[in-house]
Amino acid sequence: MGHSENRQDMIDEEAARWVVLLGGGTVRDADRRALQHWLDADPRHQAAFAEASGTWQELGEMGQAGQFGSIAQPVQKPSHHGTERPVRHIPVAARPARPGPSHRRGPVVLKHALALAACLVVAAAATFFWYGNPTVLLTADYVTAPGESRTIELSDGTIVDLGSDSALAVDFSDLERRVELLSGRAYFTAAPKAGPEVRPFVVASSIGTATAVGTQFSVDRIDEAVEVAVAEHSVSVGLNDGTKASVMLNEGQSVRYAPECGLGSVETKNMDQATAWRRGKIIFSDVPLSRVIAELNRYRRGRIVIVSDRLASLKVSGVFDTNDLPNALGRIVRELDLSMSSVPPLVTVIY
Repeated sequence: MGHSENRQDMIDEEAARWVVLLGGGTVRDADRRALQHWLDADPRHQAAFAEASGTWQELGEMGQAGQFGSIAQPVQKPSHHGTERPVRHIPVAARPARPGPSHRRGPVVLKHALALAACLVVAAAATFFWYGNPTVLLTADYVTAPGESRTIELSDGTIVDLGSDSALAVDFSDLERRVELLSGRAYFTAAPKAGPEVRPFVVASSIGTATAVGTQFSVDRIDEAVEVAVAEHSVSVGLNDGTKASVMLNEGQSVRYAPECGLGSVETKNMDQATAWRRGKIIFSDVPLSRVIAELNRYRRGRIVIVSDRLASLKVSGVFDTNDLPNALGRIVRELDLSMSSVPPLVTVIY
């Protein structure tokens, strides 16, 4: 199966997930906003969603007439951070009706309906494992899929390079230009405080914030641990966990923080290596296999797991192309004289 076919399969599965979510009961404004972002991202998303909605409607039509709502309901999208956007009509899937006891179906039709329903239900049940935390997806304004990156220009002129499998929420106010990195990584070229722009630019993630002082910097998040690294000028990093610990980072410096260990010490950072992902490369220099696998997991659906702490501590060095990570994984396994086994598309085990 080619790359385009894999991509279309992922789009179809995502569309099915949205139909199940929207057809399952109460639909929140956050759901509609997240769906709108997804629909706007690619015309193929709209076509896949329309087809999945049609399938869901067919299931409903197999019930008694009049027991389900309209497949499309006009929804006015609320303004986004004070900026009005065109009103779109988002199709909201109706819940399929339960057939009455006197309603008869042919065996072929019934089998077809059950197969379609099973596919949609499985898609919904697998959402967390396959697509990540649905709360993150519904909160974010910008999302990238595994293996995808994108460049975003915010309303103040700030440029954000959003890495693979990442999510960003934007919450600008009169007091500050705040964004939150909900997952993944991002590189910020912050628009400076100049002229009429007096608001600080702040990136929140986990228990801390990074406040730009006219700068370029990266924020990298794996679970609740966050690393901030500065490419130009300075960044103030502080915690909001009650300790109020803070540090000022200068060019070529980084710091990590996490709920369990607070704010770490300032370290020197090779920014060319740290931001290689922006050029489609991943560079490792004598790092534990566990860190390598955590990085590779950003670029794939499903997960790679290591069976023991001993294997996880083995050291890896190398330069890998993000467009050829399956071969990269095989190369790492061979060089470390390990074995791996896969249960496609969910899990690959290294042992």
